[in-house]
Amino acid sequence: MANGQKTWCIANPLSHDSALAANIEYACSLLDCRWIQPDGPCFEPDTLLQHASYVMNMYYQAYGRHLSDCDFKNTGLVSLTDPSYGNCTFESGGALAEEEPSETWCVAKPGTSDELLQQDIDFACNHVDCSPTHVGGACFYPTNLINHASYAMNLCYQTTDRKNSSCDFRGTGLLVSVDPSYGNCSY
Repeated sequence: MANGQKTWCIANPLSHDSALAANIEYACSLLDCRWIQPDGPCFEPDTLLQHASYVMNMYYQAYGRHLSDCDFKNTGLVSLTDPSYGNCTFESGGALAEEEPSETWCVAKPGTSDELLQQDIDFACNHVDCSPTHVGGACFYPTNLINHASYAMNLCYQTTDRKNSSCDFRGTGLLVSVDPSYGNCSY
């Protein structure tokens, strides 16, 4: 990344709940996780993906902002777009000393409402083939809106010459520098 480029760590929308729970437990054993507690500004939406993304970013920021600090056994993605929403602020220190990413992907922002994720799916699937997210498709699992929206949003992004504006989706998309593909689900 260019000197001064701010980056964040988020959980891959394809991550299994057990991995997300383990990431939360690990990061919270080392850091103060009160922001994802019921009275904290990052508690809602109360999902493992959102909570894991927040604490994984805390860890990533605290331990040096290197790609390895966001790996979490291949469940982390380095975001080039701020995943903050509402009163939930994802901190970033910037100045990552690594090179500019050669490839980027688009995924849905953790914390996006189901209603907006469905709108993203509807929009994207009117422009690209979303059959891999249907029953029997390589990207059907995990069967949740954020996974399916991420796949569809990325396919739109990739087919529009990877323009930053093609990953905006009314503020619900994030550019990431790590391939979110998992198993047979290829982004």
